[in-house]
Amino acid sequence: MENYLRLIPKRNENIRLKKMDDKYYLLIPMDSPFDIIARKLHGEYRRLELDERGVFVWNLCDGTRNIKLIGKKVRERFGEEEGLYERLITFILELYKRNLISLGGTDE
Repeated sequence: MENYLRLIPKRNENIRLKKMDDKYYLLIPMDSPFDIIARKLHGEYRRLELDERGVFVWNLCDGTRNIKLIGKKVRERFGEEEGLYERLITFILELYKRNLISLGGTDE
C-alpha cells in the first residue's frame, strides 16, 4: 500500500465539476465516435455524481499532492476513520481507470 500512497493524482483537464440541483457532478465529455448515439440521447456529457467527500478529494487531485497527503487532508476535514486510505486508494484508482485523473510518479 505504501507505493500507492506516494502516487500523485492529477485531474483530467477536460473533466469539469459542476453543481446542479444541489448535487455535484463530474461532467465527462462524450467525444468518442462510439458515443454518437449517447450524445443524441443525453447531450454532450456523461455525468458522475460525487458526494461531499468525493468533491473534496477531486479538488485535491491537482498534481501537487500525493495520496498520503490527500488522506491527511481528508482526515482533517472529516475526522478519523478506519480504512481511510484503503477507501481513498480505491476511489482514486477508479477515477484513474475511467481516465478522469492521471497518476504521476512518486514524490519520494
